[in-house]
Amino acid sequence: MEINSYSQSASSIYQQLAQKRAELSNIDKKELEKTASDNYDKTNASNEKFEQKDYQRVLEKYKNLDADVKSHEQTHASRGTTTAPIQYNYHLGPDGRLYANGGSVRLDTSIPKEEGSANAKLEELKSASTAVDALSSVDAQIARTANLNKMLLQAQGDSYENR
Repeated sequence: MEINSYSQSASSIYQQLAQKRAELSNIDKKELEKTASDNYDKTNASNEKFEQKDYQRVLEKYKNLDADVKSHEQTHASRGTTTAPIQYNYHLGPDGRLYANGGSVRLDTSIPKEEGSANAKLEELKSASTAVDALSSVDAQIARTANLNKMLLQAQGDSYENR
């Protein structure tokens, strides 16, 4: 009978070994899943931080452009006579707010009949259009036109007439 009990104990040992291997396999599987999950969470957390940094960077660009555009147009308006309120072009920012991305000021371009007043008005137009640090093509065109008109006015001298 010893042989029989020995064979039973061997088979029960093999059964216990198989059970332990299955338990270890499950533990390994759970650890692998946990590691993969932790790595996924770390990756997503860094992506969220990266996305938040991108969001803040883009939002700052919108805010800076808005401030620059408004300052630019207000400088023009403060240096010359305007005929209408400042007009701004707006763009929807990532936070759902509107930000100015362009604008215009309608300067009074009428020329008085008196030569002295006309010279002063043309000088005012030139000053208003070139008052900003970064001239747009329209700003430069207004300054050139005012300068040319002033030169024409001076060339005409006493025979000046408003046309």
